[in-house]
Amino acid sequence: MDTMPLITVLFVSCPEEMMISALGLLLFGIKPNLRKIILIGFIQAVISFFIRLLPVPFGIHTLLQIPLFILVIFLIMRIPFLIAAVCLLVSFTIYVIIDATFAPLILNMTNIPLDQVLADGKLRILFFLPQGLVMLLVVLLVFFFNFKLIDLSTLIMSREDEEWKR
Repeated sequence: MDTMPLITVLFVSCPEEMMISALGLLLFGIKPNLRKIILIGFIQAVISFFIRLLPVPFGIHTLLQIPLFILVIFLIMRIPFLIAAVCLLVSFTIYVIIDATFAPLILNMTNIPLDQVLADGKLRILFFLPQGLVMLLVVLLVFFFNFKLIDLSTLIMSREDEEWKR
C-alpha cells in the first residue's frame, strides 16, 4: 500500500497525468483541449489516490491504473478505445523511461532512501520536479514543433463525420 498525501496528488499526480495524456494525444496528431487535459489529469489523479490505498504490493497499482487511465481518456476525449490505449501506452512508456533515468540518479545524489521519499509528500514533490520538468519540455517540444509519430486525427475526424451524417 502506497498512501499518497493530498499535496502529492495535487503537485505530482495531477501534472504527471496531464503531461502523460497530452503527450500521447499529441504524438498521434490529436490536439487536446486544455480543459479536457486538466479534467483527465484530475480524474486520473483521484483514481490513482484511491488505487494506492488498496492493500496490493507496490507496482500492482500501476497495472490497475493503466486500463482505467485508458478508459478516462476514451470517455473524455471521445476517441476510439484502441487509439486511446495506444496514445496512453506510448506516452506512459516515455514517462517510465524518464522516471527510470531520473529516480536512481536523484536517489544516489541525495542518499535518501526511496522509502523515505515515498513517505514524505514534500520530498515526493522535490524528487518529481526534475523528471516533471523534462516531461514538460518533451510535451512542449512535441506541441510547438508539431511532431507526430502517426497522424490519427484524420481517422478520428472521418469517423466523427460519418456519425454526424447518421
